[in-house]
Amino acid sequence: MESDLFNNLIFFEAFLVLFNVPAVLMGLRFKGNSASQRLWFEPAGYLIPIVWIILFGLLAYLHTHLQQASLVNIYGLNFALALICAGYPYYTLGLEKLTGISAVKLGIGGNCLIILLAIVLGNQLATLEESLSYLTLPIVIWTLYTSLVLIGRLRLEKEIVEA
Repeated sequence: MESDLFNNLIFFEAFLVLFNVPAVLMGLRFKGNSASQRLWFEPAGYLIPIVWIILFGLLAYLHTHLQQASLVNIYGLNFALALICAGYPYYTLGLEKLTGISAVKLGIGGNCLIILLAIVLGNQLATLEESLSYLTLPIVIWTLYTSLVLIGRLRLEKEIVEA
């Protein structure tokens, strides 16, 4: 199991990084906010990749357990969740460039999808082994938190436009 876990950790972390390299090369970068435009509860920019590295480690751990139990349908759902999480720059900043729809609004929609998938995955895992289902909870909590940040950003943008 230890070598499987190590291999899955390498795979999931490499997937996260390598999947996002083209986004940076395509110019899909998140702009920092000045101190006057930051929400009081908005995380520092450097924390976001650290959190996702930890969350992808949890997904790798789940994947290892699911592989050993030969639960292909559930580990497919686990990988789908990882794909949607890693694809965030593409369906926010990328679609904003293509459609003109605010990346913040697209981010809220993507976060809803991530939360829904994490809950479905957690429910599936609960039928298998309840303790594994709790590993999806940090993803749900982080994504709810970032959704609150995005909603706050929308409200702040609206206040700036109205001023």
